[in-house]
Amino acid sequence: MSKVVIDLGTYTFKFGFGIKTYPFESHEIKCSEYGDPFNGTEITDLDAFKKMIDKIFETLEVEPKMCQVLVSAPKHEPYELDEILASYFFKELNVQGFYLACQPVLSMYSCGRLNGLVIEVGQNFVQIVPARNGWAVYDSIKVVKISENFEIEEITNSIQESINSIKESSHDILLQNIVITGGPTNDKEFDGKLEKKLIEIYPNKKIATYGIPYKMGRHNSALIGGCILSVHKDFQAMWITNDKYQELGGDVLKCVYTVPEEAKF
Repeated sequence: MSKVVIDLGTYTFKFGFGIKTYPFESHEIKCSEYGDPFNGTEITDLDAFKKMIDKIFETLEVEPKMCQVLVSAPKHEPYELDEILASYFFKELNVQGFYLACQPVLSMYSCGRLNGLVIEVGQNFVQIVPARNGWAVYDSIKVVKISENFEIEEITNSIQESINSIKESSHDILLQNIVITGGPTNDKEFDGKLEKKLIEIYPNKKIATYGIPYKMGRHNSALIGGCILSVHKDFQAMWITNDKYQELGGDVLKCVYTVPEEAKF
């Protein structure tokens, strides 16, 4: 059964098949060609959104009913988007399985990690997301608006706030697993500057930063992580199956997306 991964963005939808290792073939379609039906947090035009999804399956040359579909969103907080997407994928496309994941967490998977601190660089913002055992710690997420000539301190101050909101015994695992993802910042030395500043702030801590190679397109981190996760043997039990959805309806979402205690800092 095919695993299809769809990475929802404000400007583009990226997509591809599940893979075990690099390299992989990715595709994308521009949201502007369909009237920008997704604003990063919610679907603003469902009909146009559906047309984009139809185009994805057409491009991949695969029937939805033969697939399990993993969708990633910029910030996944159940349950409104889950319910809309699950209803669409199961009732209209008849897919065999569905899962909605948080983009920053998938970016960690692209670097082979389950725990850490994701620094996601966007066009006008930086999102700081702590994660444990593959789950985002939503109460500690920080978002920093940046301009073209931003200072690194704007980001490191928010990193400190995020880390300080989590118990001290967990600080080491965050600082030793910092994953940098997203598009270019107009500063090709961003990674080094960030690590240097964090070493100054935490002189007695080990600091380690990671990120997939720029030549692979760091903006593809979430897609790559989703493609890897979708075929991982330990993830297969996490799929919301068509049978379960038909039996339990939207209640099945609450079971799947409830953060377990072992995933909390």
